[in-house]
Amino acid sequence: MATDNTDPTAEFRRNQSWLYDSKAGGYVRKTAVGLLILIIAAFVLFPLYWMIVTALKSTAEIQQIPPTLFPEQFSLEGFRLVVESSLESSGYDGFVESTFGVEISSAINIDILGMIVNSLKVAIGAGVLAVVLGTGASYVLSRREFRGKTVLMSLLLASLMFPGTAIMVPEWELISTLGLFNTHLALILIYGAMTAPFVVWLMKGFFDDFPDSIVEASRIDQCTSFETFWYVIVPMARNSLIASFIFAFLLAWNELVFALTLLDNQNSTVPPGLLTFVQGFNTQWNVVAAASIIVSVPVLIGLAYIQRYFVQGLTGGAIKG
Repeated sequence: MATDNTDPTAEFRRNQSWLYDSKAGGYVRKTAVGLLILIIAAFVLFPLYWMIVTALKSTAEIQQIPPTLFPEQFSLEGFRLVVESSLESSGYDGFVESTFGVEISSAINIDILGMIVNSLKVAIGAGVLAVVLGTGASYVLSRREFRGKTVLMSLLLASLMFPGTAIMVPEWELISTLGLFNTHLALILIYGAMTAPFVVWLMKGFFDDFPDSIVEASRIDQCTSFETFWYVIVPMARNSLIASFIFAFLLAWNELVFALTLLDNQNSTVPPGLLTFVQGFNTQWNVVAAASIIVSVPVLIGLAYIQRYFVQGLTGGAIKG
């Protein structure tokens, strides 16, 4: 019969909670959690790593089999082609050649900078529209009682469960009837309407827990309902409003189906614009990766600046009185 010194399960049989109570069990749990975190991080971050590595490879190295996990020789060919294409497409190639003496000649005719500007216009407009509509609706739903309120909230929640493609045909008919086909305003209206229900649910939680004493104090100071909402409540809801705006902004920035259907190449936003770099068997993947990195820079800079407001808006939620 094995003794305690040779039986690795002896301590566990003596103490069934060994995994949680003993020091050795603590090491096992920390090791398991650490390995799980590493696996998840690798799964999430590897596509980002591969995009960066691909952008720094030459076309010849990308076509090597087996592929290299790290560039054998760094190349900025992809970034050069993207920048030259954008300068030539936007008409600035002559200015660059006359000013810096650099000849611009690109076989690709894609204005990546114009796509970024178009996406910023659409995403900012949709975010503002969703926040304005959603905040006003959520304040009414939180502070007023009326028949059908529960049903309305349920319908708003259910609307978030429908995929965008399910309403593609009626949306296309509506946009065509309004004469907004191939305009950025069409996307702003669609994206704003799609994200407004989420804003309603997020902001309603904030307004439900907003201290009544502050509202009553504003009424004592003879503030109207609108003045109380605009000058008292909205400034205190800044973090939740920013979180709502970021959500709407990111949805509009990344949405592909509506942008691909309703816009032509000249007014294209970033997602359908990146598809134009993919050309079957002749695709230059270093160019695609470089373009993806370039279009990600404005969003990453913005999110890095307002990240703390986003986290506070989602986790803080309400004010405790």
